Amino acid sequence: MDLDCIIVGGGPAGLTAATYLRRLHRRVVVFDDRRSRARWIPESHNCPGFPLGVSGTELLQRLRDQAANYGATFHPTRVTSLHQVNGGWEAESDDGRFAAPVVLLATGVVDRLPELTSGDAEEALRSGLLRSCALCDGFEATDRRLAVVGPLIRAIAHARYMRTFSGDVSVVPIPDQGDSNSQTETEGLLVLPTLRSLACRDEGWDLIDANGDTHRFDFVYAAMGAPARGELARQAGVEFNDEGAVLTNEHMETSRAGLYAIGDVVTDLNQIAVAFGHAAIAASAIHRALPPAPRPSYKADDSPRVAED
Repeated sequence: MDLDCIIVGGGPAGLTAATYLRRLHRRVVVFDDRRSRARWIPESHNCPGFPLGVSGTELLQRLRDQAANYGATFHPTRVTSLHQVNGGWEAESDDGRFAAPVVLLATGVVDRLPELTSGDAEEALRSGLLRSCALCDGFEATDRRLAVVGPLIRAIAHARYMRTFSGDVSVVPIPDQGDSNSQTETEGLLVLPTLRSLACRDEGWDLIDANGDTHRFDFVYAAMGAPARGELARQAGVEFNDEGAVLTNEHMETSRAGLYAIGDVVTDLNQIAVAFGHAAIAASAIHRALPPAPRPSYKADDSPRVAED
């Protein structure tokens, strides 16, 4: 094995871990298929160190450049299988098979989004009209007219949180969820009949409920869940919690020795700051668990190298 660690996932967690491990002189490869949900962030204003905000694409590029500056190797492809072998783990991708004593999973989650009758959901995410994280951008929704779309119980819980930011919050259950024949107040929340159609306009949303009534909203929040991308973890036989997140110990190691997991795949507090913290904890633990690293002659360049696409 000519690698110390295989990192699967090129979001904030995986890229930060790559920088930490390279600065510890560990030989790492990052598999980054460019599917990080951070790419949809139009502009984050709660990411540490960016007082004027930063887009998801810019943040990801900065993190890639930082890891590349310290010699991280990137493969822009997916890992399709992960298996334990003598002395470590083997990952298989379109670029071949790679083996290392340690694998770090930073595979993230995938947001469930409502189906739109007009407009594109991905474009709506990019523009900020469609949102999925009240903690991330609820401040920017202060005093706006908001709709929370999802299964009734989940949507109500999300809408209660949104009351932190606005007094005009409506719950819109998705079809076959909740009572579509009544309109009730729930702790100040207006629960509309179930969703019939949802259309994204230039500056907002037109939502038609099951009764045929049209409602206008500034922003729509999707409260439909975000299941973990846990296929590789399941192949490896790790333990999950009841919500489908990968279980780890305090060092971010899973129930399988030598297999670590960080970021959104581990917790439902899907925050960039949490990903950074997980990466630091895991990288430090991985370094301690491996044999001493040889001291290479490599030094970081004075100017960063750009990570290749």
